Amino acid sequence: MVIFRSSHAVYDCRYHLVWSTKYRKKIFEHEHEREECKKLLKRAAEEYGMKILTIEVDEDHLHLYIEVPPQMSIGNGVGILKSISARKVFQRFPYFKKKPWAGHLWESSYFVRSVGEGVTAEMVKLYIENHGDQVLWPAQGKLFPKGTMKPKR
Repeated sequence: MVIFRSSHAVYDCRYHLVWSTKYRKKIFEHEHEREECKKLLKRAAEEYGMKILTIEVDEDHLHLYIEVPPQMSIGNGVGILKSISARKVFQRFPYFKKKPWAGHLWESSYFVRSVGEGVTAEMVKLYIENHGDQVLWPAQGKLFPKGTMKPKR
């Protein structure tokens, strides 16, 4: 588990995101189009302080495993990635404008789930409920082990 630091936070905010093309049309038919979309999304994420850990672009949808800093809502992060990638994809592949309905690349909806690494929801719930118990003090070491902090980015 890697935990990051910013000037005012220590965090590990990772998410699984999925969204589809408008009307689930099979827009990314060729491998070079999917690869270009991946590059554009990674570049946009990096520019806004997000980090794509894993990405897969299919013909009609994509999956991201992404780290988003705590000062940014996941909704804002998704909006940034969708808008920048759509604009850049249309610039790179002008013929895409004819494929989707009404000139939109992405559906407005998305799926998001937070992802933890070895720390379950039950562990956190129990820790919070019993944080005053000296018996559970070692639990904090398991939630935030020494040496797992990454320096400020």
